[in-house]
Amino acid sequence: MSDQEINHVNLDLTEYNQGRAVVPDNYYNPNIAPLSKNSKTWTWVNYTTIWAGMIHNVPAFMLAGLLTFEFGPLIALTVIAIAYFTLLIALYLNGHIGVKWGVPFPSSIRPMFGIRGARIPVIMRAISALFWFSVETYAGGLILDALISIFYPLWSTFSVNLLGMPLHMALSFFLFWLLNVLVLFKGMDEIKKFELIAGPLVIIILGGLMIHVATLANGLSPLFQIKASNVSLPNIALGISTMAGFWATLVLNIPDFTRFSRSQKDQLIRQAIGLPILTLLFSFIAVGLTSAVIYIYNIPSSEAINYVNPVNIMFLFTNNPYITLVLGISLVIATISVNVAANIVSPVYDLISLFPKRLNTWSKSAIVSAILGLLYSPWLWYNNASSIENVINLIGAGLGSVAGVMIAHYWILEKTEIKLAELFKPNGRYWYVSGYNINALIAMVIGFSVPVIGFLVPQLALLYDYGWYLGLFLSLMIYLGLEKKRIT
Repeated sequence: MSDQEINHVNLDLTEYNQGRAVVPDNYYNPNIAPLSKNSKTWTWVNYTTIWAGMIHNVPAFMLAGLLTFEFGPLIALTVIAIAYFTLLIALYLNGHIGVKWGVPFPSSIRPMFGIRGARIPVIMRAISALFWFSVETYAGGLILDALISIFYPLWSTFSVNLLGMPLHMALSFFLFWLLNVLVLFKGMDEIKKFELIAGPLVIIILGGLMIHVATLANGLSPLFQIKASNVSLPNIALGISTMAGFWATLVLNIPDFTRFSRSQKDQLIRQAIGLPILTLLFSFIAVGLTSAVIYIYNIPSSEAINYVNPVNIMFLFTNNPYITLVLGISLVIATISVNVAANIVSPVYDLISLFPKRLNTWSKSAIVSAILGLLYSPWLWYNNASSIENVINLIGAGLGSVAGVMIAHYWILEKTEIKLAELFKPNGRYWYVSGYNINALIAMVIGFSVPVIGFLVPQLALLYDYGWYLGLFLSLMIYLGLEKKRIT
């Protein structure tokens, strides 16, 4: 870009005790700049409802159900609890950046990787988030398809092939995709309001179904005494890592939301209530309902993938289309909620960061992100549980390695300090070598590569089993060692 094409922007950073600055606009966009304190209006109530909306989604329910088939209910809940409580630590550490400095992930990663180097983890996060966007969109399409089929049986006869799907499923999928785009176009303030509605609905309805099912089984005790045959320490470790990998994108996404927080206290309360309490409650219901399917209908684990969809479970136990309709509508709302908040908001920020002049508005970046999500073609592989599990673990390892570098730099080396104007200045503090911090990239690559080796070499599978945790730990330690050597 020539000098004549570069304009300059005045930044008022007095609210952050960093005065005023003038920065070129070639790496700047107002959507990724520090927020003014007046814009930081979210309280712990808003964040708690966001968590409520994000956790009550079909893939999370199905993953908990698959763990129940594999390990039995008690071990499944233990696996989920361990994953959630360890994630809570990483979420708070990375969320601190957004609260203190008012910047989203694409800007907050620049001090670690360099202004240009930050593009690499930004692209990694976008790829991961759009993968999950495609998964959630297809799951939402399945819900719509099931609901329409219950009330209009002829719907399932629309079987003409369209893009590899029966016509009825294709229509349901693209309708659900459109609903997501409409919510996304409203921006972050409308997303906050939407979450207030979406959060409580699913837990109330599924909780009611749980009570009904417990009555059919003569209490909860029989449901939680189910044993499984696939229990081993390596499999349990893989289950924990899979659950952690499921939420790995959100560990990086979290500054996108905490930047709107009024205080660190609001963030801390929100994390403490949202992740361990609400997620464990939802998981308890998912595990309990799946156990009821196994106990009452004697379903073998080989058919697990067909019996972990909450809409199917509701209809299986009630045979009441109207109750199922209420649950289905609630799940549609909740799945849109998690899809927008957890999956598509981050690529919107990422694309704005990568192309600050071409995708210079929220709406432009939103529609491009939503279209890119379609390219994953989830209808071709969604029902292959082992493939999805492998992708989750590899994503977890890659994003864990990014999180490790972030935590090491921000908390240990810089003691939570960031020079905000330098985030947008070529040849400044965060320019390193031609815009890249080579040490961060080396640490990230090694942290990611070791679990991948475990995936490729069966004899080293233990490395893969701990993907997210190993990636985070290795990248953190390697980055500290390389930076210490550079500084000295």
